[in-house]
Amino acid sequence: MGRTLRRALALSLGLLVAGCSKDPSTPSYWEDQLDAAQRPSEKVRVLETLRSSKRLDKRFAPMLNARLASEKSPEVRAVIARALGELKDPSSVDPLAAALDVNTADGATSRMNAAIAQALGDIKDPRAAPALMSLLRSRDDYVRQDAIGALGEIRAQAAVPTLAELALDDRSPPAVNRRAIVALGEIGDPRAIPTLLKAMFKQRGNTVFAQEASFSLFEVGKPAADALTQVLEGKDRDLAAWARSNDVAEAVVLVRTAESLGDFRATSAEPALIKQLAYKTAAPEQTLYARMAAASTLGKMRSAEGRKALEPMLEEPEPLARAEYARALVLIGGREALGALQRSASHGPWDARQYAIGALGMLGDERDMPTMERLAADEPKLTAADCKRYGCNLPVDEVAANRLKTVKTFEAPLRAAALCKAAMDCWAGKLGDAEGPVRQRAALELGRLGKPEAVAKLAEHLGDKEPETRAAVLQGLMWLVQGNSAAARQLLPMVPKLEQQVGADRGRQDYAATSEELRRLIVEVRRRGEQA
Repeated sequence: MGRTLRRALALSLGLLVAGCSKDPSTPSYWEDQLDAAQRPSEKVRVLETLRSSKRLDKRFAPMLNARLASEKSPEVRAVIARALGELKDPSSVDPLAAALDVNTADGATSRMNAAIAQALGDIKDPRAAPALMSLLRSRDDYVRQDAIGALGEIRAQAAVPTLAELALDDRSPPAVNRRAIVALGEIGDPRAIPTLLKAMFKQRGNTVFAQEASFSLFEVGKPAADALTQVLEGKDRDLAAWARSNDVAEAVVLVRTAESLGDFRATSAEPALIKQLAYKTAAPEQTLYARMAAASTLGKMRSAEGRKALEPMLEEPEPLARAEYARALVLIGGREALGALQRSASHGPWDARQYAIGALGMLGDERDMPTMERLAADEPKLTAADCKRYGCNLPVDEVAANRLKTVKTFEAPLRAAALCKAAMDCWAGKLGDAEGPVRQRAALELGRLGKPEAVAKLAEHLGDKEPETRAAVLQGLMWLVQGNSAAARQLLPMVPKLEQQVGADRGRQDYAATSEELRRLIVEVRRRGEQA
């Protein structure tokens, strides 16, 4: 019999004898097993068995806290830290902090420090802040990232100045910058706003942080909305100077700032956004993107003044821009823009006019059915003109037939509007309609009605497989939550399920945009629901 095998058998017999008279659900049973184990690898095996046994509960905290202090092996301490993180007992904060070894940089010690940082973040006790901040001096960037993440988890306001430096620090890896930006949002301290504004435009090689910085600003709340408004108004001289010194174009600043204001419904920004609709620079693409970003935010704000400014812009020949203006008018709602949309739907290339046709279907009712029929009748002639001017890959008749199907699709929401008018239950029933445009219109109509009773009905359809419909459901819910604290309270118990959906959608490119909007909805629900 080999020496290794004899030792393994001896250990197994020792563990059996040590535990034979004790209950495996008790801490003393596992403590005896740890006492019988001699090598660090054997102790790790015992601890991992405990973690997977489903017997771990807060009764084990005193024993594990003591073991953390007495064990010398960083591998063993790392597993104990992970177990304590699962228990989330505040009594473990001091033992975990004492077990840190910031001055040693070998791999095992770094992994131990990382495990301790993660455990402290899981426990979410503010007393852990000094210990976690000490880890920011680590030479291991992975340890620093875990410490930063934990500081965000415990909302350590004392760490804000240091994290603000790390967020823009060119000496640190981009992953450290990114984690610091996220942590600043989780902490939610307004002191981070100047840093987060710069982070929206920070670029290191091909790495940008705009999405994380924008979300963090949303987490900070109203002070961030006020700061973003000042940027649009040209009043933030510090950011303007920083942008110039970092070669950030003015249009880029306007685009990302307007986009970041999208879910705030900051009415104080309305004049600056309307002014941005007329923005013009030497680069045509930058001009259009700045205007489109302003239009999108005015739509989400349901700005009546924005509607008036957008109507004449429907003559824009660029399809993407006309699409954004039409989409904004759909979000704003009402029949006032129908005349401008009818004109827009009647001329220009198909790629531009199809969005105006869709908007007619999303805003009109039975009174607009003749207009839709006229558009359908005119489409073969317009298609022929398009094919002659721009060229078509298919025969003209086939192209016209395909376009007619699109026009007919948008007759369905007109019929739904004729039936439902302003009846909540009717629109709620349409959330399950076979036609995507009908479901989208139903979601927006329910959001505009402002009745908290619609929350549960909309929430049932957050998993709609069509991204456009899912986006409309999210928008309807955001309007309800922002307009009525009772709506936020109704959605608050559903937050765990919403977070599960965010996790399930991670990595799905088709749901990337809606997943980001869902995260913002969760923040808004917590903010308003917990304050109510």
